[in-house]
Amino acid sequence: MPKVEIMNGGMVFDSISSDWDHLSQTSAYATPFQSRKWIQTWTNHFSSSRNLRTIVVREGDDLVALYPLTESFAPWSPIRPAGVGPSDYLGPLMIADSESLKDVLMDTLTELSKGHLVDLHQMPNDHPLASRFEPFSPIDQATCLILDLPSSYTDYVAGLSKSLRYDVRRLEGKALKERGAMVEWISPESVDAFADQFFMLHRLRWKSRGLPGAFFGKGERFQREWMRLAVQDGTLVMNRLVAEGKPVGCVYAMKSGKTCYFYQAGMDPEASSLSPGTILVAKMIERAIEEGCTTFDFMRGDEPYKRRWKPNRQRINSRILLPNQNVLGKAGLWWNGVAWRVELKVRHRLEGKSLHPSKAPRSSS
Repeated sequence: MPKVEIMNGGMVFDSISSDWDHLSQTSAYATPFQSRKWIQTWTNHFSSSRNLRTIVVREGDDLVALYPLTESFAPWSPIRPAGVGPSDYLGPLMIADSESLKDVLMDTLTELSKGHLVDLHQMPNDHPLASRFEPFSPIDQATCLILDLPSSYTDYVAGLSKSLRYDVRRLEGKALKERGAMVEWISPESVDAFADQFFMLHRLRWKSRGLPGAFFGKGERFQREWMRLAVQDGTLVMNRLVAEGKPVGCVYAMKSGKTCYFYQAGMDPEASSLSPGTILVAKMIERAIEEGCTTFDFMRGDEPYKRRWKPNRQRINSRILLPNQNVLGKAGLWWNGVAWRVELKVRHRLEGKSLHPSKAPRSSS
């Protein structure tokens, strides 16, 4: 029978570090956003280790489930997944789709909801625990497009539209060769230079749309620290297109297991005629296939340019609110319902067609 405990504070990073790492490497539901390094780096920049409330489930000596949460100090004491904000997937780590594990996790979350507003973000609809939240009217948060990769990159390109095939092959064409265009890949030695160029190009891309982009302040500092850690073990994968001696595009991805995760990109709008984004995504997919990946995950955002790459399935991420029943808990539910509508409008503008209003959180009776 699984045994559960809640570990408070940052001691979890040291006391179960090897078990956490092992679970991240063996769980079918693991992504980079549940890894110990990602969560610890996120905690350093967006929270405090003293706010952590980590659900730890063991069978004997084996760690079989893990759900790092963090408590905020609004009047209704909300508890959210650690990593909320920059993380695309935030379901708990589980060793298997086990009814007993799901029972333990749900019982623990229900118990927490007696004194807190439990506010779970980015729960994938194909996660084993997702079906347990149906009575709580999950809120659609994001659409994630997924491409199941063939064994051959040549076969994959052959199935793309004629115009996209042309753009994919432009790197070998005369126009780009005359400009000395080449694709370069990140290494531990070049991580800081790649980061500088990525953030510069990302700001240029969004400035052209009159928007600030996704990274500034502590968000950028968090990403830089994470990049330095993740490049060491190959989790971080970045490429850039250099033309006439300067970078004109950069793609930021991550690799975990047999999946390559497309996270963000930065492009120089003045270099749009070179199609840097198309070339770099194509090279990222080609490398993923060569390295044995079976999935290319475009993650949050149902933008039209992602659809061009022929993703063959999608995942819906949900937000789930488990309110406590006192006055403050109901106030927290109402407040988060209002905030959700504001967030939806902002994200709709940033991500094009990625989100559509479906249902607001319901009040508890």
